[in-house]
Amino acid sequence: MEEIFPAIITVSLVVLILSLGIILAIVNYKRKQEIYIREKKAMQEDFQKELLQSRVEVQEATLSVLARELHDNVCQLLSSSKMLLGVAQMNPSPVNKTIKTADDTIGIAINELRALSRSLDKEWLERFDLIENLSNEVGRINMAQIIKANFSHTGKLAMVADQQIILFRIIQEALQNAIKHASAKNIDVEVVSGSQNISVLIGDDGIGIDNTLEDGFGIQNMKQRTKLLGGEIRWESRHPGSIIKIELPINEEK
Repeated sequence: MEEIFPAIITVSLVVLILSLGIILAIVNYKRKQEIYIREKKAMQEDFQKELLQSRVEVQEATLSVLARELHDNVCQLLSSSKMLLGVAQMNPSPVNKTIKTADDTIGIAINELRALSRSLDKEWLERFDLIENLSNEVGRINMAQIIKANFSHTGKLAMVADQQIILFRIIQEALQNAIKHASAKNIDVEVVSGSQNISVLIGDDGIGIDNTLEDGFGIQNMKQRTKLLGGEIRWESRHPGSIIKIELPINEEK
């Protein structure tokens, strides 16, 4: 009988310790689960805030382009057409050719207006296409004839429109930094979409990485937006200039 009591006590202690261990494990698991849920909720809220800000920025940029295009392009086309029609009225002989030229010019102006009106449509943001808008952005840079920009891409982007808007703002910020601060003459943008990830490279032949800009608002925005997309961004020096590398995982759940 005396031998049984120690055994019972030992077993009871073992059971008690195991029970405490299980309870602590459950409590710890639930605590981690609650932290994960809070972090996930906070990340989703940050993503929505960033998305809203990016949409506003894209719309503001579009309005700026709209004003410039209306003044410098569409208005000039319509003015030229009006002048051609006036010439046609004064000179009956070459009237057919002049009127045809005026008609073609007005047709171009109408197409420009249609393209601009589409860019202001709410559905345009919902169907936002990174490749199309990057091509337009590079085209606008080249129109200034100060910097030569090149854009290449491979593969179809496995990203929803909201994610593409945020990535577009990251790349746009990089382009503006290269133009304003790097004194670059050439900029290369490459977007490669693979089966597991999306890679973006923005390189220039400017003065290289400026450490004074590392903590700037624009750079911090680029880092934060990349983090919200679950990716990584880094700056590397090259001769001449620098290159920005962005790696984003393809996550269908996101």
